[in-house]
Amino acid sequence: MAREAGCTPQQIATITGHSLKTVMLILERYLARTRGLAEQAIFNFEHSPRTKFANRLQTSTAKATGRKEKRDAKQ
Repeated sequence: MAREAGCTPQQIATITGHSLKTVMLILERYLARTRGLAEQAIFNFEHSPRTKFANRLQTSTAKATGRKEKRDAKQ
């Protein structure tokens, strides 16, 4: 339940007193792969500062490449 609430394995280990290795084994065995977890993971990925930076780079590169291709097509 802590994982589904958004806690990291490190936070769960701190709360429960388990080692990080044990928490990972417990999560691997018992954590259901639910739609809620998938949606949370996608949300986290889309809103990560690193992802936003990477998306800006890809968008800038795609725009620059698209402009170059248009210029080449006109010539």
